[in-house]
Amino acid sequence: MKNTNGESKNPELDELVQRIGYASKALNAAAGEATRRIEAFEENLIGAEPGISVWGDILLSEKASFQSDEGGPVQSVERVVTLGFDKLKKDKWGLAVREELKGQGGTLHEEVTLLRKADRTVRILAIAHLEALGQQILKTLEGHVGLLESTRQEPSPQANEQASAAAHAEA
Repeated sequence: MKNTNGESKNPELDELVQRIGYASKALNAAAGEATRRIEAFEENLIGAEPGISVWGDILLSEKASFQSDEGGPVQSVERVVTLGFDKLKKDKWGLAVREELKGQGGTLHEEVTLLRKADRTVRILAIAHLEALGQQILKTLEGHVGLLESTRQEPSPQANEQASAAAHAEA
């Protein structure tokens, strides 16, 4: 609180508020940089058109409280936030986070949102996991390519029967 001269009556609180301001500015700057990196990676990834959904690392797991929309008692739950690449609303692909609230009876609530729209803590945490997610997407795609190539190289059972019949006919 300040007196009429603009001087604070509590210098300790003033210092605390000033430190809070510095910490907030540092976090906001880190979140802004994280968002720029996320958007650049997402744009490049969408341009590559992987067309597959992949869920990777858990970014955050913490205790939380949950109350259903219908009311009822407040429950102690585990909030689990997972990083992924998925098709979201309006059939648009993007880097995503899945937030699950897990209670004793399983998942009580689940929501998937774009990573770039997530809260700043989640965006900052995600930066360290983007490369691993990219590796998971690549591994999944390469698995699909390998499967495609193996089906092209292996003759179908019908083709095997026809080849066997032709060989018997020649003999």
